Amino acid sequence: MYVTKALGEKEEFDVEKIRWTCLRAGASKQLVDRIVKEVEAKAYDGITTREILHLILKLLEEEPEAAIRYDLKRAIMNLGPTGFPFEKFMAEVLQNYGYETKVGEIVNGKCVSHEIDIIAEKEGVRHLVECKYHNTPGNRTGLEVVMYTYARFLDLGEKFNQAWLICNTKCTTEAEQYGKCVGVKVTSWNYPNMESLEEMVEKKKLYPITILRSVTGPIGERLFQARVMLAKDLLDHDLEDLKRTTGLPQKVLDGIREEARKIIIDNKND
Repeated sequence: MYVTKALGEKEEFDVEKIRWTCLRAGASKQLVDRIVKEVEAKAYDGITTREILHLILKLLEEEPEAAIRYDLKRAIMNLGPTGFPFEKFMAEVLQNYGYETKVGEIVNGKCVSHEIDIIAEKEGVRHLVECKYHNTPGNRTGLEVVMYTYARFLDLGEKFNQAWLICNTKCTTEAEQYGKCVGVKVTSWNYPNMESLEEMVEKKKLYPITILRSVTGPIGERLFQARVMLAKDLLDHDLEDLKRTTGLPQKVLDGIREEARKIIIDNKND
């Protein structure tokens, strides 16, 4: 039996992948067993990944916090429609891994000047970080993006030690191979193993605020403007300061903070 992916590609149906992703989201073993059984019963040859996702999320509603974490990829895509919030989000993620970051700096190269998405420094290594954001599922980051990142790195000469491409979807095999060959670090949704974007976020619970169901478009915009990118920041910020900088009522902020607390602090299954 095969599954149809977002861009029409086919892959073999793998029920164990569903089990693993649900468990990692924090769902109980009992619920996961039921999800696996029901998905297997309703699956058919050619079923789309979107249909499977909707079915899983509907079943996960019994454990809302697990449902929210399971939907992480969509939450990152909802940082859009432009790529700038993704750059800010990634700068916050990197800071939580010990990097000092700057966003949108102009740096002069040998031939032209470049606006760098993120400059990230750690332990004496200065990274030129190019962020590639897609707001629709199935769009892979291709070879040309890695080549573009490398070309910018070459033009900037000795001002950077490492070129780094970070994207919120998967990369093509060619893109990964080229990155390895020329020394461009590539971080995509599921690559490299143990250091992918998904794993970086999950390891330290660096969920974007868009993972919270109560953060709708206008609320999200106010939080972004107040430089609140991570759900955990809602718990770290002083409530009075949040009210002042976002202009949101305390009742709204209390609801958002409670939702953030449930998925970050109350999760006992990680």
